Amino acid sequence: MLEAAHILPYKGLATNIVQNGLLLRSDLHTLFDLGLLVITSEALIVLVAPSLMKTDYSEFSGRSLRTPKDRHLHPNLEALRRRREWAGF
Repeated sequence: MLEAAHILPYKGLATNIVQNGLLLRSDLHTLFDLGLLVITSEALIVLVAPSLMKTDYSEFSGRSLRTPKDRHLHPNLEALRRRREWAGF
């Protein structure tokens, strides 16, 4: 049910690090990969594409990402910013 999603596309060992990953439900991973769901780098808030706002996925819009206590395990903010830009949010 849970999958590791790369924030920036996998391009070998340099991108296969904890900070370039998110643990997501498999369906949310797919939406993330398609650019229909992103995480803000400013406040780690989930944003859902307008096309999904009349679906059950709208419940995730505005939710805060839960992160580990160890800051070294948090997602890379620049990677999240670049992903959001790629997705057009």
